Amino acid sequence: MKISKKLLAIILAVMMMASMISVAIVNVSALAGDKIYCRASFVPNCYMWKKNTEENNHAWPGVPMTKVSGETDVYEYTVPADKFDMVIFNGNGQTDDLAYPGANKLYDYATRTWSDYSTDPVPVISVSNEGGGFKGSVDVTITVTDADSAYYTINGGSQTAINGTVNLTLGADIAEGESVKLDISATNTYGTVTKSCTYKKRSTTGPATDGSTSDPVGGNYATNPNNGYGKRKTITVDGNKSDWESSMLIAQGVANDDPRVYAHWSMHEIGFDDYAMYAAWDDDNLYVMYEMANVQDIVAPGEDYPMTQGNLWINNIPVFMYIFTGNGNITHGETATGTLWNSGNTFDAHADHIVAYSTNASNGPFIFTADDDGLLNEDDPNLTIARADTGINIKWGNGKTLSGTLMGIPKAGTDNKRVAGDSVNATLTDFYSKGHKASMDMFYEISIPLKNLDITATDIESNGIGIMKLSTFGTSGMDCLPYDMSMSDNAAKPYSADSSTSMEKEDEDHLTVPMARIGKAFTPGAVTPTNPPKPTEAPTDPPKPTEAPTDPPVQPTDPPVPTQAPTEAPPAPAVLLGDADDDGIVSIFDVTKIQRYLSGVPVPKFNAAAADVDGVDEVTIRDATFIQRAIAGIAIPYNIIVE
Repeated sequence: MKISKKLLAIILAVMMMASMISVAIVNVSALAGDKIYCRASFVPNCYMWKKNTEENNHAWPGVPMTKVSGETDVYEYTVPADKFDMVIFNGNGQTDDLAYPGANKLYDYATRTWSDYSTDPVPVISVSNEGGGFKGSVDVTITVTDADSAYYTINGGSQTAINGTVNLTLGADIAEGESVKLDISATNTYGTVTKSCTYKKRSTTGPATDGSTSDPVGGNYATNPNNGYGKRKTITVDGNKSDWESSMLIAQGVANDDPRVYAHWSMHEIGFDDYAMYAAWDDDNLYVMYEMANVQDIVAPGEDYPMTQGNLWINNIPVFMYIFTGNGNITHGETATGTLWNSGNTFDAHADHIVAYSTNASNGPFIFTADDDGLLNEDDPNLTIARADTGINIKWGNGKTLSGTLMGIPKAGTDNKRVAGDSVNATLTDFYSKGHKASMDMFYEISIPLKNLDITATDIESNGIGIMKLSTFGTSGMDCLPYDMSMSDNAAKPYSADSSTSMEKEDEDHLTVPMARIGKAFTPGAVTPTNPPKPTEAPTDPPKPTEAPTDPPVQPTDPPVPTQAPTEAPPAPAVLLGDADDDGIVSIFDVTKIQRYLSGVPVPKFNAAAADVDGVDEVTIRDATFIQRAIAGIAIPYNIIVE
């Protein structure tokens, strides 16, 4: 049979297309001993399986990968068997189901792309101290291996050759607050490797206070109970509590005190119920573990959703850790246009680093610092460490609390006479004794590289650091450790967008309590921020002392005429502190007027002088918060007269 050239060409083309399609849909099967690589800012897990089967390399979430020697962010895994053709990398969120691409391939977690990975021995640079703060001067040892040539520069100056190991002393000749930058480069036939380290010189004195304007809540709540400040210990962040100890407790909350509990109509929503926080550290990392309760099965079992969907890691909801190291600009959580991520949260306690991430770790983690005015700017790379560079590792899990008890009031709703603040001094019940399922309770483990907080382990042990963890929902705080009463001050009011949920999802929360301390209690003057804290009650400028007169006063020749009592009552003072609407009384309407004023809504008859409660010549949400606290009978450092 004869076939025309044209027909033959068509047949061949079809066969080639079929072959190409076949290649595109057939997975490559891994061979035992293959190596697969992942570039990530955390220790990733590698989970492999054979498609359409239950065969896998390990139970979920897989096997922790091993850092490649000489690499700062590349991890490897050796395939154990000749059968797997699918892979997932996870640990800070997770990738999609990925077809195994073959041996010696590198997956970049940040860009979500594959590339070839060369195992040729590029140079290795090791630095004993990779950056951070120091006092006086800092000693640094540089070691370079497998290099044909290498050099370092200081602050962009001349190149100095490195032959093996070099010891340097840096920063002795710079002023406090200034930085010194060390750049290192090493080259061989396989490539060039560079490393850059920045060291900031700190002041040797610090603030007289931690910035908080109220005492810890106390009662059933506790900040650094039993003078516990955490413990030096290396923690494996793997979603398992086995490394943690009860002596590491730094903040104790109460179960079943989230905002939903104080209304009779909002138990159908997932709760954000912070219970306890623990801390540890080693030479490289700060470790934090916090526990969260979900006691829906006891207090409102008829509302099924918070039980079946109660794990917060199914959601993308912001979480904040406010940290005070004493080595940066102080922030109160404000940006140029509002608050970080529109969270509605500000605070009095000093903070200089904010770690922000979402409950499922798909957004962040980021580390934010403030500018010289104390403002945060998430778009400024000089103030923000992006997700790929933070080195933060986050894991989570379910299970019983480390203490073995879960204490709270086993009721919910105003129908059960729950009112905000009732957990402070109430007699509490252990929910586990009532049959509560510990599998519903959650915990998170987090490791944060000390170098990205500009501190060392010695700083923690010598001076201590402050920390506060805040859960959010909507545009407001829901719960925090240590606990602050602002978390439930509007809990019983309806949310403007949905009257079946709580106003706490949208109110402005200003926290006033001290942070928990890690390593050591706060010591006045131990460390210092580079900009002074915002004044809370002192005026911008201190009053000038009265100078002595140059001449003695002239004595009167006649005794003064005594002042007679006025026949009419003196006029009322021009300004009634807190009376923003100028109606002669301080009430919740003044709070509303301030909120409208700050939102840019036209506000008739607004008395800015009266609204400026803290006396800093500017009306802020802090003023509204102080008025709310005065109305609620909570002590504040300003003289607001409430009828």
